[in-house]
Amino acid sequence: MEPLRSGDPRRVGGHRLLGRLGTGGMGQVFLGRSPGGTLVAVKVVHPQLVQDPGFRARFRREVDAARAVGGAFTAPVMDADPDAALPWLATAYLPGVPLDLAGPLPAPAVAALGAGLAEALVSIHRAGIVHRDLKPSNVILGLDGPKVIDFGIAHAAGGAVVTQAGFAVGSPGFMAPEQARGAPTGPAADVFSLGAVLVFAATGAGPYGQGPPHVLIYRAVHERPRLDAVTDPGLRAVVEACLDSDPNRRPPPDRLLHRLAPLVPQSTDLHGVGWLPDAIAARILQAGTDVPDVPLTEPRQAGAPERRRLLLLGGAAAGVVLGTGGVVALARALRASSSDGPGGRTPAVPPTTSPAPVPPPMRDGKVLWKRFSGDEYLISTPVVAGGQVFVGSEKRGLLAFDAKTGAPRWRYRTAQRIVTGPAVASGLVYALSQDGVLHAVNARTGKLKWRRTVGNTQADPMVDRGLVFCGGDALQALDASGGAVRWRRGGAAHTPAVADGMVYVPSGKRLAAYDASTGRTRWTYQSPNGVQDATAANGMVCFADFQGEKVHALDARTGKPRWTFDMGETATSRPVVTDRLVYVCDYGGKVSALDPATGTMRWQVQVEGEIHANPVLTGGTLYVPSGIYSNGGVYAIEAGTGRKVWRFWTAGGIESGPAVADGVVYTGCKDGYLYALDARGGSGTATG
Repeated sequence: MEPLRSGDPRRVGGHRLLGRLGTGGMGQVFLGRSPGGTLVAVKVVHPQLVQDPGFRARFRREVDAARAVGGAFTAPVMDADPDAALPWLATAYLPGVPLDLAGPLPAPAVAALGAGLAEALVSIHRAGIVHRDLKPSNVILGLDGPKVIDFGIAHAAGGAVVTQAGFAVGSPGFMAPEQARGAPTGPAADVFSLGAVLVFAATGAGPYGQGPPHVLIYRAVHERPRLDAVTDPGLRAVVEACLDSDPNRRPPPDRLLHRLAPLVPQSTDLHGVGWLPDAIAARILQAGTDVPDVPLTEPRQAGAPERRRLLLLGGAAAGVVLGTGGVVALARALRASSSDGPGGRTPAVPPTTSPAPVPPPMRDGKVLWKRFSGDEYLISTPVVAGGQVFVGSEKRGLLAFDAKTGAPRWRYRTAQRIVTGPAVASGLVYALSQDGVLHAVNARTGKLKWRRTVGNTQADPMVDRGLVFCGGDALQALDASGGAVRWRRGGAAHTPAVADGMVYVPSGKRLAAYDASTGRTRWTYQSPNGVQDATAANGMVCFADFQGEKVHALDARTGKPRWTFDMGETATSRPVVTDRLVYVCDYGGKVSALDPATGTMRWQVQVEGEIHANPVLTGGTLYVPSGIYSNGGVYAIEAGTGRKVWRFWTAGGIESGPAVADGVVYTGCKDGYLYALDARGGSGTATG
């Protein structure tokens, strides 16, 4: 727990605040004491969010959902005020250990946990609520048994869902396949998540392994759960039933209780800690004593972000985010990052025997300006042209800001949100909204020139030689000036790569190369483990697969394989390809530089946080976004050596790549702000 800061409130709704428990995309969570002396977790929303009229309605929905749920294994709402100047919610404080930090449990404890969670789902569903985000970090192992927390994206069973149809809300890796596809969900989706949580409790990993959200979603839709590590036959049978791909075949929670009962020792009492291993029980007991009697107000020295999750979590929970569409990743990634050597199959360059010169220390990033977008998140990759920064918005369409000052220039409204990166060419900005419409907007005025429906897509548009290429239900090439369709190729497509008169498009387990002018197929390449977005440059096409943790390099003209590089962890983002080096990133935070001819690793560096978005190379510096959850940042890395030059860090996660122009790095953040950073960095020293 952190001390209260100078700008923090000391009381909220009569509750005396004692310290900070954590920060999420929706608000700050404090530990407090009620007027009657009860410990509570108080969630206070971020001030900028109340500017959105729809936010209070969503917050009120969370309060109503949490209040409607009773039962022994959920956290009760103690107090709330959705109409306050800063809306807040107080729930019972639950000292304990989050399941995602508890490690694998023995089979009897997993079965007992499953029984408690099934009973919690009975209470939740009886109240007419579907939780939609049951996962390890939303399960607290406490002094009074396991508790299910966080109803931030819950909705009424059978009721209207506020999120857009066709886009998923939940936590990838623990959401049901129908939820990952964005289809309507019911109580059976919670049963699937319960099964996934039990797999994690038994093995330390979810049923789809580890990786960035889009990889986990792909696995949930296309692959079977990985259950080999669940060795207890009775427990495995229960888990398999929960993880059935058909929601109609999954057992309801009350039936799960009957199936789990024979697996739970008769002496088990969930209302305590005796059912858990001694080490976990001791941590829970210690967490119950680590509560201050008076507010903590000592200043805390700024430095590297805290990597260890707090053991003191309340029912309001740190890291809560309200979903308004798209994939909402609400918790820190379930990964065990490692920096114990290279992730590839090729050994790192051995150290020399003579002492190497000590590099200068990494500096802090320098913020030139920041501008609030009006959204809870800003996850569209910005683009810079003509002295303006263009970025897509969750609720406000397409936004333009002055590149030097951050002053708003114009706003173009769309019917649905824009989370993909726009493209700019010949005075027009091209942006895809999530209703499948491509908008061509005048870059100077923000006025619409033309628009065309291209189909369901989450791909970035690409512009080259007078054509706009859009992936989605199909790959389409449109005339950039008027929107007429020049050619079309069927099959689901993602963000295309364009180079030297060719278009390279991933589609499931296939990478196809087309003539950019005519759409004629040049070659196709089959990858058993799927194809993520590719990069084409210098006669080479590079992509990461979805499952095999490998990066592949193909000849751009023929599609013949050149080399593969084993990351050792799920590869993420598009590779950056140059004639000197190929740069690839993995979810564990490793950045690797490879020889473009052989795939041999030249250098590797570890950064803080998960890497999910695309890095950018400009002027000999590689700018790498990291941390897609509660902490995020941008690293400036010397492209030739891997030396970390500076790092910018913020409390909000970063899920989009940066843009660089005229000595300024622009990045959107999940705190809703657009940041402009000095490409040279600041003067202070950073760590990490």
